[in-house]
Amino acid sequence: MEILDFLRDDEQIFTTITLVILIILLIGNIVVDKLKKYKDIDLNAAVTLMDKKDLIILDVREEKERNAGYIVNDTHIPMGQVKNKLSTLDKNKKVLVYCRKGSRSAHIAGMLTRNKFDQVYNLKGGINAWKKANLPIKS
Repeated sequence: MEILDFLRDDEQIFTTITLVILIILLIGNIVVDKLKKYKDIDLNAAVTLMDKKDLIILDVREEKERNAGYIVNDTHIPMGQVKNKLSTLDKNKKVLVYCRKGSRSAHIAGMLTRNKFDQVYNLKGGINAWKKANLPIKS
């Protein structure tokens, strides 16, 4: 009861509102994570996935970023063009999406799953993590 009295106190209303907002954000984050249909994978899982024949490695960075290096045997479609080029990608293959840090590729991974791609993976940390781990880069 003391907690409820404390939270209802006019002097603590800001604290109460902040607490409620944080709880809502936490619950929202958990729900969104459960609803996403693609998987975020680390470098080890990505390398293992690359051993399979039925994989599309999709680079969604801009051309100028790609000039700094890219993963061998990938397909390059800048983020803004992916929606228009979905028909060029095989929905029956696994798709590993990457960008510079992993946030743009997460967005595209979500788009792919909404467009009936079943096995979609987002490379956590993107090409930056790939380079940091000294994995092979093509220029």
